[in-house]
Amino acid sequence: MNTKRVSIDAQSGDFGAEVIIRGVIEAKILTHHPFIAHLCGDGPEIERVLTGLKEELEYDSSEFVIHHCKDTISSFEKRSRVWRTHTDSSIVKCITLQKENLVDASVSAGDTAILTSAALFMLGRKNDLKRPALAAVVPTTGKKPVLLLDVGANLNCRTEHLVSFACMGDEYMRSVFNVSSPRVALLNIGKEPSKGPVVIQEAAKALDEQCRLLFQGYIEGNRVFSGDADVVVCDGFAGNVLLKTCESFFALTASVLENDPSFLNCLIKKMEILNPENYGAVPFLGVKGIVLKAHGGSSSHAFRNAVHTALRTLESKNDH
Repeated sequence: MNTKRVSIDAQSGDFGAEVIIRGVIEAKILTHHPFIAHLCGDGPEIERVLTGLKEELEYDSSEFVIHHCKDTISSFEKRSRVWRTHTDSSIVKCITLQKENLVDASVSAGDTAILTSAALFMLGRKNDLKRPALAAVVPTTGKKPVLLLDVGANLNCRTEHLVSFACMGDEYMRSVFNVSSPRVALLNIGKEPSKGPVVIQEAAKALDEQCRLLFQGYIEGNRVFSGDADVVVCDGFAGNVLLKTCESFFALTASVLENDPSFLNCLIKKMEILNPENYGAVPFLGVKGIVLKAHGGSSSHAFRNAVHTALRTLESKNDH
């Protein structure tokens, strides 16, 4: 089994380097896929965290490479330009290592706009696609999950962008989930041809002409998790709102039932598939490389699963 190489943006996320590095170590302990972790960020801090966790988690220090990054990014800077002006920041270094073929995949919980720009301009577009998209795999009541895209990379989309998302989603479900003929649908407020914004109506007409795709028309929000479609296409604004609403339902249930712990524990076990920490990260589709975006509020458990998602993506790529 080939040892994979994964770059990790150790300075990303809301809770600091220790949470992320702990998650990476846990991923190494629990996975059957060997990998070398390239940690990008404040070198001395990363070294301190690794040393502090050594006794508790008993990891092999030879499987970690530290890349010290001296640049920091201000919240006032233009996100689309950071990949050029802050080449020694952790989030850009994370992608640079993949561009230089020093790693096979990159994972960051950093700013979505910065990560999108860095991945797009440094790794390039795949198959000359117009824009990359963030794709999330979410559960359904059927036998297979549904792929939702875009979920945050592109807030304003034109017709050709939505069509390219559909093609990327179709390819991803074929290669990663072995769905031979993915059913593709457009998220809309109704199923009638006249419903929704003009851009969605135009995208539906264009997708009808895509003979390679099994396009099934519009799907409403209340049917996304029904298993009626394998790929649901939307702009990043609608997709991000839908995904985060789904994530919040898990937390809402725990809050409402906190005074009934026995029932809560039973229900949470059945609803664990809705827990956003279990998938950890969502992939960027449409770039020449493997880049995954983890949630900014990732716990070590979530980041562990983000790394596992990267490894599974690499394995599926090797299988095809």
